[in-house]
Amino acid sequence: MDLPKDITVHKLRHAHASWLLAGGADLMVVKARLGHASITTTERYLHTLPEADDSALEAFGKIRNRTRQETMNSIA
Repeated sequence: MDLPKDITVHKLRHAHASWLLAGGADLMVVKARLGHASITTTERYLHTLPEADDSALEAFGKIRNRTRQETMNSIA
């Protein structure tokens, strides 16, 4: 597979951060993975992916469809 000629390590870091977030990774985990001291820096790395809205709705559905017991267990 050939990569585009304009690909850089910096662009790959941005893509990696965006893919982690889209996949459900916690923002603080992404921050730690990238080695950032500030969450503000990490936020600059994040770009919305085309399927991000679907992922957000799926995550919302998972939380809304939990039983009360599952919710209480995750808090404890």
